[in-house]
Amino acid sequence: MHICRWYCISISLFLLFGTLPEFCSAKSFPAIAVLSQIKGKVKAGPAKKMVEGTNGLLLRYRQRVRTEKEGRATVFFKDGSEIRLFADTVLTVGARKTHNSRWARYRLILRSGSFWGHFVRGKNHVEISGGSMRLQLSDASIRFTKKKTRNDIAVTSGTVKVFNKSSFVKLQRGQRLYQIQKNDFMPQKVSMIPNELKLWIEPSEPVFSGTKPIELKLNMQVVRSGSDRKVERPGPVFLKGNYYNLDIPDSIRLNTDGNAAVRIKVDPPSQEDRTFEGSVTFHAIMDHSAFDDVRDGKVRVKLGSL
Repeated sequence: MHICRWYCISISLFLLFGTLPEFCSAKSFPAIAVLSQIKGKVKAGPAKKMVEGTNGLLLRYRQRVRTEKEGRATVFFKDGSEIRLFADTVLTVGARKTHNSRWARYRLILRSGSFWGHFVRGKNHVEISGGSMRLQLSDASIRFTKKKTRNDIAVTSGTVKVFNKSSFVKLQRGQRLYQIQKNDFMPQKVSMIPNELKLWIEPSEPVFSGTKPIELKLNMQVVRSGSDRKVERPGPVFLKGNYYNLDIPDSIRLNTDGNAAVRIKVDPPSQEDRTFEGSVTFHAIMDHSAFDDVRDGKVRVKLGSL
């Protein structure tokens, strides 16, 4: 039931930030995000006083999150953006702004490791630094990996501006930079993300019968981008949906053929619910750092009623 927990945390965060007086500054309440959906060992807090991370822990400006081996966690930001941290990753949230980033909404630093992130549209862009790379983005989704001497960036939606020591490039949806060094001329290094995670639902047109739940079968398969050619890529998957009455397994893994089938229970909305629009969108990402070559999977299913 991690989807229900996601909504509870999101609502709590909204209420927490939304009920503060407008004059309450970052200095008096320097919280920027909340920690959630933890797997394995995770630490968070000031760089020299990090503590064990817990679901619902508020993250304040210039604090860090560190995932240990096999650890993973999601960071929800107060503007609606989110980041999924993979294993062996260290991220600073709300880092101190530089001269170049003084107009940024907020600034993040990927100190090591890898993450997937979606950043919502805002008046100003979000800036992310990692090694010699600097990213500016708004209303975009990315995978970003920082290695000792090289970096990988993949854009799964939107547009991202990328800077290094010697060049600049705009990455569009479906493009990536692979093993980039600080002095590479990046326009010559742009390539397409070769694979994607394909999703499809059975039954294709599910229908609620009174108060009875619907059981869906969500199929997943890694394929070559733009085709149905199967790719053998086993690995963990992180799945979410934009509807509160979903029961999704906490652990999903593609088999050696690169596919999986997941059973999902969908309860009907309450009679008082005026926000449900009659459909659910499922969004799946590869939940590991080694999948910068696989685009996210999405599928929208319409839920009818008798």
